[in-house]
Amino acid sequence: MPTFREVMKAVQVTLDDKTSGKRMREIESILRTHQAYSGLTPEKATAILEDLGPTFVKMGQIASNRSDIIPKAYADAFKALRANVAPVPFETIVEIIENSLGHPWRETFAEIEQEPLGSASVAQVHCARLAQGLGEPVPTNAEPERSKTAAGASTGDGAVVAVKVRRPFVVEQMAEDLTLVRHALALAGLTHVAGEMMLTIDELVDELERTTAEELDFCVETSNLERFHTEIADQQGVTSPVPYPAYGSDEVLVMEYIEGVQINDVDRLRIQGDDPAELGRRLAENYVTQFIDNGFFHADPHPGNILVRDHDIVWIDLGMTGELSDAERAIVGKMFFAVVQNDPFALKDALLTLAKARGPVDHSLLLDQLSALLAQYASVSLADINVGTAMLDVIEILRSQNLTLPSSLTMLARGAVTIEGVLVDISPKTSIVDIISDHVKKQAFTFDHAIAKTKDMLMATAAAAEATTRLPTQLSHTLDMIDRGYMKVGADLNMPKDFIAALYSVSGTVALALISAGLFVGSSLIAQTNMQPQLLEVPLLGFLGYLGAFVLGVYVIWRTLITRHQQRNDKKVE
Repeated sequence: MPTFREVMKAVQVTLDDKTSGKRMREIESILRTHQAYSGLTPEKATAILEDLGPTFVKMGQIASNRSDIIPKAYADAFKALRANVAPVPFETIVEIIENSLGHPWRETFAEIEQEPLGSASVAQVHCARLAQGLGEPVPTNAEPERSKTAAGASTGDGAVVAVKVRRPFVVEQMAEDLTLVRHALALAGLTHVAGEMMLTIDELVDELERTTAEELDFCVETSNLERFHTEIADQQGVTSPVPYPAYGSDEVLVMEYIEGVQINDVDRLRIQGDDPAELGRRLAENYVTQFIDNGFFHADPHPGNILVRDHDIVWIDLGMTGELSDAERAIVGKMFFAVVQNDPFALKDALLTLAKARGPVDHSLLLDQLSALLAQYASVSLADINVGTAMLDVIEILRSQNLTLPSSLTMLARGAVTIEGVLVDISPKTSIVDIISDHVKKQAFTFDHAIAKTKDMLMATAAAAEATTRLPTQLSHTLDMIDRGYMKVGADLNMPKDFIAALYSVSGTVALALISAGLFVGSSLIAQTNMQPQLLEVPLLGFLGYLGAFVLGVYVIWRTLITRHQQRNDKKVE
């Protein structure tokens, strides 16, 4: 039965839902068609998202990076989702561009190609050329061949650019669909029809709202392009498109057009004179630099987003990025160091520093699970460890313990899996683990790291000194409370039953020996008197005492010999 809290949540979401009834009926029809109310499987959920349309496809793509929130099987299934949709008419694209610019498009662009380069759920991209004198000219060999141009356009010598235009009404549709999802989740919470999936997807929707809000605002992607281009500028042979923020807005993004060969197209790479193995090493080195050194990384590094142009690796599509704070990067370094050192305690401490608990945590079981995982990797060569797979294994363990990591770390894990898949094709001997180890070691000898380490030591020393000064007072108060009866002290020794039985046996034997000795001493004192009656000129009471002492003495000797025999032969002491 649903709880009162669940009922009230459903009522509140229902009252707040101002979305279209038509859209709700469409979603309900699709769910009934796939028999979603009878239970979900990863395959069924993927098919449902595809039928629900571009917005839900985008949700699934984002959800595929959150295996700590949704079950891993669902995250893997959602990786297969594609967002290729019918393109928006060119006239509509031109209207959006002109509304963004505030003037006719020909004042900024010499030409815009009518046929889009790609059309996805959020935006579509057109190749264009800036008007004469705008932007930096690009080399002739980097210019794409033009098949169609807009009517009336003239050819200029400005830079060749890619114009990314947000689809009309996608913001409103995304907001509406998210509201409908929350409504559906609230109602599903009353019946619990979807089991584990429904228990975790509510938190996923919170993540989706934040992520999609960033992806729908092209000003954010423009900022990502500027930052990413700046941070990799000092790395030889790696670059990214140059953005043109002066011509863009929140719904239009203008950036350098990149034409190149996909990083995993080995045959074409060799034809144009590139060494795939060298490109792989450079790619791995750059990706590790992104998240270990810079803390800002490409979160969707599939081969279609990594091109090779003029022997340079070019990262494109910065719509999805991840960011790690200085503290998070330090802890990630500790995590990798713990794996290399096979130290489950250090790994557990590092993970718990970052993880957020969503329920009870069995710390003993968590340590056992991490120990078993490290034992599994201990038998594998360091160069053969897949970083992404190892991170996903850790995330799955944490999820089983009601723990979730920041979204940036789950995005990093998925990204590492993708990068390592690319390396298998082009440079199988390249080990990301080795590169990470080198970066972590280098950081250990930097001035900033030394300063941070010194601060940590000083803070730990200060905390220890403060605790030491408080210890006598705390001990005095504790003893005073015990003395006044305000506190009781109990102990549970949890000794084995065999040990307790042996202790009883030994203590009984000692007690009998003391009684025997007491009878002997007492009888000797009585024997010195003339107490009547007597037997063999000895008071009868003393005689009986001697007899009892003798019998008990013989029994004690016999029990001692038996106990000794049992101990020497590893038998149970009785």
